[in-house]
Formats: sequence, structure tokens, C-alpha cells
Amino acid sequence: PAALRAAVDSGADAVYCGLANETNARNFAGLNFTTDLLEQGIAYARGHGTKVLLAVNSFATAPRTQLWFDAIDTAARLGVDAVIVADIGVASYAAERHPQLRLHLSVQAGASSPEAIRYYCSEFNVKRVVLPRILTVTEIAAALSEATGEGIDKRTIVVTNPIKSLGAHQVSVKL
Repeated sequence: PAALRAAVDSGADAVYCGLANETNARNFAGLNFTTDLLEQGIAYARGHGTKVLLAVNSFATAPRTQLWFDAIDTAARLGVDAVIVADIGVASYAAERHPQLRLHLSVQAGASSPEAIRYYCSEFNVKRVVLPRILTVTEIAAALSEATGEGIDKRTIVVTNPIKSLGAHQVSVKL
């Protein structure tokens, strides 16, 4: 989609996108990628020094969990820079089948305690944690100060316009 090109052309250092199916939380018509378009988008982004993250951040549902596993396999095959996951089973599959694949934990996973953050990082080698938007600054500071670990990149999303959440500007802040 054109949004990837626009982001890359505007100087984005990274873009995240999803496949055109239920595996991502933003499964809207015209917004997501077929596998072929994703491959083209990755080539375009890489040609401009931009990283590509694939959102596989919805929850796998039985009996169709293979759709989520296929998305992980596609991400590994195409060589995305990271996969954003929410479902614990999908995180487990990715860590077991594709240990070289960098995993980021989605805000949808709701990891808000130091114990949850440490668990995802130690069990699935998650390298970045996006914290829930509902946490206060004090809660974020407490969770992050207690969730120590080798190579954990802890981030939160700051929503600058929570009343119009569909049009909110989101900024990822490294803490």
C-alpha cells in the first residue's frame, strides 16, 4: 500500500505493517499486504534504509491457528526486521521455529507487570515490549525499573489525543 511508500519517502526509520488477513489488529480493507506486496514493500523499504516490522498481533483462534503460524513463517522467509506478537501461542511458535526472528511484544498482549515482561523476554526471547496505554507514568516507571534483563528494549506508546483515538498521534518512547 501507498502508506508504506509515503512513510519511507518521508524518512521513517521503521514501518510496521500487517498481512491482509485476521492475523493483525488493523485488518482493514486497503490497509494491509498480500505476501507479494509485502515482499515488494520490504525491498522498497530496505532500498531506503528503513526497517520493516510485521504485526501478527491479533489472537489466534482455533481451529485456524495455522493462519497465524503461516504469517510467522512468511515473516521469517521474507526476512522482516521484527514481528510484533500478542498471542502467547504465536510467540511460542515463533521462538521455537524461528529463533533468529526478532520478536516484539504488542500492546495487545497487555504485559503490565515486571513478572509478565520478564516472562515474555525469557521464555520467547522478546526484545521489545510495548506497554499498555492505560498505565500511568508512575506505573510504567515501576514496571520497567523492576523488569531488568539482557537486551530488553522497553517502550510505551504515548497517545497525544486520547479523545479521538482513531486519529491519535502515537509516539514510541524508549524508556
